[in-house]
Order: sequence, then C-alpha cells, then structure tokens
Amino acid sequence: MTQKWFKAADVCEMAELQPYVLRSWEKEFPGIGVQKSADSPRLYRQSDIEHVKKIKQLVFGEGLTLSGARRRIEESAPHVGAADKDVEEVLEALASDARTRIASVRDGLRSILKLLSNAPGTVVVVDDYRLEPLSPSLVKGARRSMAARSKPAVASKRVSAAARKPARPAKRNKRASA
Repeated sequence: MTQKWFKAADVCEMAELQPYVLRSWEKEFPGIGVQKSADSPRLYRQSDIEHVKKIKQLVFGEGLTLSGARRRIEESAPHVGAADKDVEEVLEALASDARTRIASVRDGLRSILKLLSNAPGTVVVVDDYRLEPLSPSLVKGARRSMAARSKPAVASKRVSAAARKPARPAKRNKRASA
C-alpha cells in the first residue's frame, strides 16, 4: 500500500488551523511533516495529521503550552518501534526519489559522453533527439557575431554645448503678424 501525502493547505483545512500555527508547530515538533528536498514543499502523512490534531486538542482544548503538550505526548508515546517504522518509511520514500534523480542525471551524462566521444561531423541520435554539428557557414556567422559582441564600444567624439542643445523655434513677432 502506498503512502498518501498531504500538502500544508490540506493539513490546515483538516485540522482547522491557520498556516502560521502549523509552521510554528513544525518548529516546536520537528517530527511533523517531511521535506523531501530543499526546493520542495513540506509534505505530511496521515500520522502527522493525527499528531497535529492531538497537539491542537492539548493546546486549545486543555489549555497546555507547547512545551506541556510536548511532554504529554512524549509520556503517552507508544514504544519506539512505531517511530522507527515511520522513519524507515520516510527514508524509503526519500531514497526512491533520490534513485530516480540519480538515474536521470546518469543517463544525461552518458548521452553527453556519447556525443563528445564521436568523431567530429557525425550525427548522433540520443533519446529521440537528433544532434547534428553546425554547418561551416553557420559556424563562421556565429564567430563573426561573437567577435562583434566582444569588441569594446567606440568612444563618442566630444560634442559642443551648442550641438547638444535642441534648436529653439523662431519667435514670432506679434506686431508683424497683426
């Protein structure tokens, strides 16, 4: 049976909590939620949701502080074997994700190695992609554009003050037009 994962918004909705409360409880109770990587959002198991509901009952229902709730949970915690099982499940989920990422990177590196190891001018097909060398005319054009970009800008000539000012329209003489 696969583990169902929940997002923080789902947990907040199920436990009827504000997101800032859940985030503060994550700091006080580090066992809540799993972050698979630094870039991914925190995910929660069903056991985490039950844990959050228990904390809510202790804090809001019985009026305990967070440290009091932590002590009460530690006292009533079942034997350590259940926690070890949860840790194993999380590590297994993380390991399978890491394995797929490593396999993807390995395949990419192999395709790059295959491309680089072929003789110049050969066509290489890697994973449904056709990699061809550039034609000599395109290479020359690319070199010219690269050379043009790398040249420093030419310093402009000094312009006199009269040339920098915009020309003023000639004033009309009101008497002459009347």
